[in-house]
Amino acid sequence: MNIKEILNILENHFKNEKKTTLNRMRETPDPFKILVGCIVSINIKDEVCNKILDELFTKARNFNELLSIDDNDLENILYLARYRRVKARTLKNISKEIIYKHNGVVPDTKEELLSIKGIGPKTANVVLNFAFNKPYIPVDSNTLRIANRIGWIQTKKHKDTEQSSVSKISNKVREISDVENLLIKELDEDMLRNANAIFMLHGKNICVPVSPFCSKCPVNEYCKKVGVEKWR
Repeated sequence: MNIKEILNILENHFKNEKKTTLNRMRETPDPFKILVGCIVSINIKDEVCNKILDELFTKARNFNELLSIDDNDLENILYLARYRRVKARTLKNISKEIIYKHNGVVPDTKEELLSIKGIGPKTANVVLNFAFNKPYIPVDSNTLRIANRIGWIQTKKHKDTEQSSVSKISNKVREISDVENLLIKELDEDMLRNANAIFMLHGKNICVPVSPFCSKCPVNEYCKKVGVEKWR
């Protein structure tokens, strides 16, 4: 069964499930909110992200208003977020660059987005997909885990525990690029736009990092379960 067919099965399975905060933003796309939301959402639970953004967006409706928030006040708003000080600085830096280099308007090309300090490939793809409805796929840990387990890609396991940080980062970037290129090649534009929401729901509810719920997985029979030692 090909990738598109598997994603169709998963999409149908999760059609009534509540999507993540960022994916729900696609319904009324606002580039400012989606970019800020993506930075805030890194490494925190969706419920926490939603709570933070609710408060933040009552105080900042654009980059000028975000930049005017006192640094300590911004950190307090981000209190529940991991790396709140780093995120606060990143949000301020991004706001400055977009105001001074892009007239306060979020760019709609990957090259321009990546030129802004604090915006990486995943964030750029989120903005392009969710805010501008372009056929890009944000590849996160859920996408990588599912792609590996099903057997779409094969991640090389490096035995060298002394592998440098630069080498590890390089390997991860290569893996993300491999998955992104594969999905772009195999999926049509509509499915590509919706794929992130499907991977997020499947990774959160069934294909969890440890002991996945294979017994209730709708694509269990098509999954190679690569690297899975124990499942439920």
